[in-house]
Amino acid sequence: MLHTINTQIENLLFEKGADIVRFVDIGGIPVEQSQGFERAAVFCMPLSKEFILAVHDGKKIKYNEFVDKEHKADALADFLAEYLQQKGYRAYSGSEKSNEKNGNFDTKTMSSKLPHKTIAKLAGIGYIGKNNLMITEKYGCAFSMCSVLTNAPFETDKTRPISSKCGDCDLCKQICPGNSILGNEWSEKTGREGVIGVHKCMCALKCMVYCPKTLKYAMQSD
Repeated sequence: MLHTINTQIENLLFEKGADIVRFVDIGGIPVEQSQGFERAAVFCMPLSKEFILAVHDGKKIKYNEFVDKEHKADALADFLAEYLQQKGYRAYSGSEKSNEKNGNFDTKTMSSKLPHKTIAKLAGIGYIGKNNLMITEKYGCAFSMCSVLTNAPFETDKTRPISSKCGDCDLCKQICPGNSILGNEWSEKTGREGVIGVHKCMCALKCMVYCPKTLKYAMQSD
């Protein structure tokens, strides 16, 4: 049954545009963040190479694919939570709308109680870079991500969190138009506040598209 439900949910998410899907044990996360759920599904929806290169090259963008993918990722999390509930399980969507509705987003600090990056890091999807984005080997940081907390009997991945691989690179700091990036390595001790001033962020996506890992993906031939 465990393999069946994992495969079923994976196929469902893949069909709707997700490319990376992980099932995570979040039992070790404080209950005020996990809401008492012990498992989570987290997924990523990649941005197109054309969009990445267009933003990188400073071209005028008529269609903001990033904003669209953020909405689609949220909608997919809402869909999955409802799907699991219809199957008789408890489930909570980590979408922006759901977090705001349930009081799980702090507008002053601009943070949710349980960020998707926290779950993705536990899943070994990637590491948090100096730009405060989750960075993967496959897509760099050019993707949108969302998560669903649940009691569904997923078989969870057994992985070890990946340490930062930014090294001496600080291109994201150099290119940030809002000077929001501090240039520090992320760690459990420093947290988000040690790497970025979120209230200065202009969401220009420069830190995303100039990341060497992102450019490596964008410049690969299909």
